[in-house]
Amino acid sequence: MDRKPSDRRALLRGAGMAAGAAVAAPFIGGIGPAAAAAGAGSGSAAGASAPDAAVSGAAGSDAALAAVSGAMPWVGPADSGAPFEVDPTVGAQAAINAALAAAGQGAVFVAGGTYPVKGPVVLGDRQTLIGAGPVSTVLRAVSGFSGTGMITTPSGAFTGARMCVRDIGLEASGIAGYGVNLQIGAKPTTYGPDPAPWLSRVFVSNTVSDGIYLGGAYSGGERELKVTDCRVENAGGWAYNIESSDGFIGGCSAQGGKAGGYLIAGGNTKMWGCKAYGTGNGSAPGPAFRLSSARATVVGCEAQDTWGCGFEVTGRGSSLAGCTADSTGIGTTGNDRYSAGFYIGSSAVNVQGCAYQRAGGGASWLGATGMRWSLYLASGVDYVMAQLVSDPNRPSPYQGGVNGTVGAHSSVTVLG
Repeated sequence: MDRKPSDRRALLRGAGMAAGAAVAAPFIGGIGPAAAAAGAGSGSAAGASAPDAAVSGAAGSDAALAAVSGAMPWVGPADSGAPFEVDPTVGAQAAINAALAAAGQGAVFVAGGTYPVKGPVVLGDRQTLIGAGPVSTVLRAVSGFSGTGMITTPSGAFTGARMCVRDIGLEASGIAGYGVNLQIGAKPTTYGPDPAPWLSRVFVSNTVSDGIYLGGAYSGGERELKVTDCRVENAGGWAYNIESSDGFIGGCSAQGGKAGGYLIAGGNTKMWGCKAYGTGNGSAPGPAFRLSSARATVVGCEAQDTWGCGFEVTGRGSSLAGCTADSTGIGTTGNDRYSAGFYIGSSAVNVQGCAYQRAGGGASWLGATGMRWSLYLASGVDYVMAQLVSDPNRPSPYQGGVNGTVGAHSSVTVLG
């Protein structure tokens, strides 16, 4: 049965007293136990240390209460009184990794603030990392950073499962390779066969390579992954590189991404309500969505102003419904293949949606002018069902509805 926030506060207060928690426990970002118990969601107490570590929102308040009660190890800035304090000279990863080691198969809360990191935070089997919000708790890579990513799994043949990251921002600063890099090397030792990591409200920016990478040597990679309400900006590779199967991705956004927005390279992935904008780098095409594995299902997603196609479908048995491509493509003569709303490069594909060029649309800052074709069909594809709507107004560089032909077992319609 669900409990009201006030009930949870009472329970946590009781748990803290039962465990002998000190009434004068250190502030979590300026929130003392009394203020937290009263439901204070934000603010800074007099004399609280910088950087400000305010906890905002119900999730942050509950995490703060849990930390105060002694139920969760927490990390805070220097001189904050946190059990694990950040030493900026060595980087916040040292304090966070120490807290994770103390938590075991548990959770660690990182109070609000912007913290320098010089190496990866290493997330192990059934561990959870929680911030105060993706723009409140920010880990920033600084000079001297060493490692494959800002949040990673242990090196070697890792077989852990159920890792979770939520409410945290990762600023790679053009220094760190990946924002999140979770890999599994063999069948999970627990909860097999699916590792099922979960990322929620994680914001990543300015990575050298992919913003979020989920994969590994294990067949299917980080299978049954869940990535929800995340955002990646200006990735040097793909914004989201999902080389794992049976995943669920919803409510995410990608702005920039030199290789593209979303690479769905694991089979049987479900996506909904995601958007990519401004992908590609002006010299190599970067589609908003590339579905390169079989049996992908994509609903209600949008591609806009990209230096490449909106949606590239090369995985057999994939289905797209209610998706929109707006002014996607390089747009110049001779680049038709990379100037379509939807590109179909495999047989047995179903596509329904809209694809149009709006006046003045296109990724002009990358040198793109937009869409030439609503639908581009690769040679030899068959068993294709495509139903698209375009705009009868056809601003430049738009040429027409369909480029290419399909086999006799297909049905293709583009209105507009």
